[in-house]
Amino acid sequence: MNQKIVNMIEAYQEDKDFFGAIKNEDINKVEKELAIKIPEQYRDFILKYGSGGICGVDIEGVEGELGSSMLQATKRYRELGLANEYIVVYDLGEYVLCMDTSDTEEDSKVYSWERTSKKPELRYDSFDDFLEDYFQEAIDNY
Repeated sequence: MNQKIVNMIEAYQEDKDFFGAIKNEDINKVEKELAIKIPEQYRDFILKYGSGGICGVDIEGVEGELGSSMLQATKRYRELGLANEYIVVYDLGEYVLCMDTSDTEEDSKVYSWERTSKKPELRYDSFDDFLEDYFQEAIDNY
């Protein structure tokens, strides 16, 4: 996770905005259940923050022994047609932002996916690009 994102979080986080740090074992359980490998930038976010966000942006993640909001959202959207190689990182209701976990050459790109079209559309080249943009927009509108 780049320093600009860390600075945004430090400047704008409020009490209970994030679940908190979790263990690699918790991530490994989710990966096994979904049969995927979580991309590195997203993994770094989950390890440090678990899940959550700032200024109303709430990123799906892993909440240790309590479970995983990302796991639940991904399962729900897979039932609606999301391909198995994708994981949901942000659920906006009418559409989700998801990552393609089959791209092992580099950190996964972030796509938007709607139930009606069922076609992923590229939105960001990396998780950090997505997070920085969404956090900045939230801060600007805070």
